[in-house]
Amino acid sequence: MSATQRDVTMAELVTALPAKTWYLTSSGGDMWCRRPYGFFFSSGEAAEAFAKQMGVAELFAVGYETADLLGSPLLDGLRHNAVTRIFVDPTFDPATGDVFGNILRLAPIQ
Repeated sequence: MSATQRDVTMAELVTALPAKTWYLTSSGGDMWCRRPYGFFFSSGEAAEAFAKQMGVAELFAVGYETADLLGSPLLDGLRHNAVTRIFVDPTFDPATGDVFGNILRLAPIQ
């Protein structure tokens, strides 16, 4: 596991994110992801710029207060959909197609 990747609990996830967290969606509700990765952003502009770089034009950003967003239904949904890692403010390298950034691993349900 790299220095930028670690298991996090719910409390750690809330403290690792800004007060308002944004994600990408095409429906206004469901979070867009690329299993096993999900993507959180500290601004709507950063989220939409990332979608544009990735070439996924139909996505737009929605933001929520982090404490409200990260309830059990969201974490259960992420795990149910095999999303086990969350990029925070990722960047995209168009030359390689790689995504870089801080990665938080969701700790298993205990």
